[in-house]
Amino acid sequence: MSFITSKQNKVMTETARPSATRSRVTMKIDVVPIPTGASLSNNIEKRAAQERNINQIKTLGRDLFEGNNAIVTEQGSSRLYQTADLYSESLSIEKLIPMLTSNDLTLRLNAVRSGIHSSSTCMELKSGTLADIVQKIQADERNEKTTSVSIPTSKEAGKMFIGVKLKGGNHFIQKLDYEISGDQDDKLHVE
Repeated sequence: MSFITSKQNKVMTETARPSATRSRVTMKIDVVPIPTGASLSNNIEKRAAQERNINQIKTLGRDLFEGNNAIVTEQGSSRLYQTADLYSESLSIEKLIPMLTSNDLTLRLNAVRSGIHSSSTCMELKSGTLADIVQKIQADERNEKTTSVSIPTSKEAGKMFIGVKLKGGNHFIQKLDYEISGDQDDKLHVE
């Protein structure tokens, strides 16, 4: 009597995933005044009020407005930078939107590259986009929502993805990712 056994080749059954590695990019969210050209008025009192509100928002948001190191994954000709750590659930989008709109403020999303002559990529996350996340986008099975922003006239700048967590009826920015072509990214990384 003989026993036949077979072993599956593990290499053949596992799906190949791109490996994520630490990158030289830091993702950062800033609260800033809407650019002067887009704002109806600009005076010293208003700027002082904006600065007070920016400080208040940053205090409430805690780590949301601090740099978050990114890991990078390469797939084909594109690179995806993902925040290494999730943001805390300290400031809900529902509370953030009125603070931004009543003070002519907006969110600036940055992919900050290290290196003396490197360039950073900056995009705007408007309060209207935040409102769309809350009202129009359906949550997935993990209670998460995602939207993207890009510069319509500059596709080579890539796209930023904002991940939002729905918890207790409130929405919280959880992560910020950035996708760009590898060739374009190499041009922006200069040591």
